[in-house]
Amino acid sequence: MPGIKLNLLNLATLAVLSVSSVHAADSAGGIQTLEWEANTDSDTSASESTPETATADDVWQRIRSGFKIDDDTSKNPLVALHEAWYAARPEYVRRMIDRSRRYLFHIVQEVDRRAMPMEIALLPMVESAFNPTAESPSAASGIWQFIPSTGRLYGLRQNTWYDGRRDFTAATEAALDYLGKLYLDFGDWELALAAYNCGEGCVARAIEKNVQQGLPTNYASLPLPSETRNYVPKLLAIRNLISNPARYGIAIDTLPNQPYFKQVTVPSASMDIRSAARLAGMSSDEFIALNAAFPRKLIRSDGPVNLLVPVAKTDTFQRNLETGNWDSWQPYPAQKGERPETIAGRFGISLASLEEHNQFHLKRGKLVREQVILVPVRKRGTATASADSPLPVASNPTQFVVKRGDTLFSIARRYGLTVAELGDANPGLDGRLTAGQTLRLPPAPGQMTASIQPVAYPATRIAKPAIPSRYIVQPGDTLSAIARHFDISLADFRLWNPAFRKHSTVRAGQTVIVRAP
Repeated sequence: MPGIKLNLLNLATLAVLSVSSVHAADSAGGIQTLEWEANTDSDTSASESTPETATADDVWQRIRSGFKIDDDTSKNPLVALHEAWYAARPEYVRRMIDRSRRYLFHIVQEVDRRAMPMEIALLPMVESAFNPTAESPSAASGIWQFIPSTGRLYGLRQNTWYDGRRDFTAATEAALDYLGKLYLDFGDWELALAAYNCGEGCVARAIEKNVQQGLPTNYASLPLPSETRNYVPKLLAIRNLISNPARYGIAIDTLPNQPYFKQVTVPSASMDIRSAARLAGMSSDEFIALNAAFPRKLIRSDGPVNLLVPVAKTDTFQRNLETGNWDSWQPYPAQKGERPETIAGRFGISLASLEEHNQFHLKRGKLVREQVILVPVRKRGTATASADSPLPVASNPTQFVVKRGDTLFSIARRYGLTVAELGDANPGLDGRLTAGQTLRLPPAPGQMTASIQPVAYPATRIAKPAIPSRYIVQPGDTLSAIARHFDISLADFRLWNPAFRKHSTVRAGQTVIVRAP
């Protein structure tokens, strides 16, 4: 796994190390963009191939023809040891190779574009066995096994909703950037790989120690931690296995030399993984294999979201996104003393589904304090679903007759609306409903479209809908809960409602202003 970045221990003074130059952070503290002489033009598209590889029909053959790391395996018995280990476990190797098929074309394109050795494309087999959700005891995550600090250093954001270390395309770019930087630091791919595993400082200290003792400073001679001593031999053992699988009794099926997925950019999203998978006509596990960056299994963002969808599924995904139904998870102010199972029942979902997207603070099964949680609100498209669409389309009535027990929130959710949209369609509505009352329903929301792109592109933020000007306080409401529900600050709330400037007590039936007069 990538180690924590440390300052090199004056490697420029180590005459034994054949390094052309050591590149450090720029004066602003950021890492410089690094290239080496063998690199291709940086403007070359990732979808283009070099002349030698353009005629290859098999990604595995592209990989074999690009091996470049020189080693004398006869001098390192660890390589043979790991060859025997993999050969004795053909089922493990088969599963690892099967998982790799989703990712290898993209990795090979990027490695090829940077003129790196193709052994690098096999590195995730050592790091994670191509498991996109792999987690290590040291908190490394994703196919390339970035620890949090190194991930952030190379631009991989990490928050409650998104972990860039598990974003396949972003993490691949970061890993290759880091490995390229390490190669320029050490001038040797085996040393660069060792530093990727245990950190620059670890390798630099081992080199300095050998220099002081007059010992060789090649990878096999360095006093490295046990995991790092075995790290490169494992990769070389896999390289040898891929080079000649028949020798080890392993069969590797041809892998078409073409993209497995396309990047789909959705302008904004608040959708659970299951819904997204249904839109693409895939299982949740298949969808997560390409989109593992959402740790709470919820795609939530008010800006553009990049999703990976198999090439054969992109049209289905886009069509169903425009025409189908899905649950959009939105904030809901849960009250102290409520039970999660009661909330789940109120919104027509299982307790397990509610718990999957929320972390409850409970005592004897009840919320110990007021807590904003996420609940599903049904969204819909406007067109008629095609016959092969897996999702039915709700009807679009223009009126609704209020029944006993109905609330603005329950009616809005039923028709895929917000309370604000329902309020705007019924001017003068003050939040108090009576059985038999007729409400106008606005047209269905505009179509939500996805843009299929070979790479990500910037998009504008989606404007928030208007909100009603007044609201009738409901039993259990609090000042802060109302403010959160209508996405306004407490300062504005108090400004518009002078009665709350000195206290925060609200009473059921009270009318409050929730939009600037």
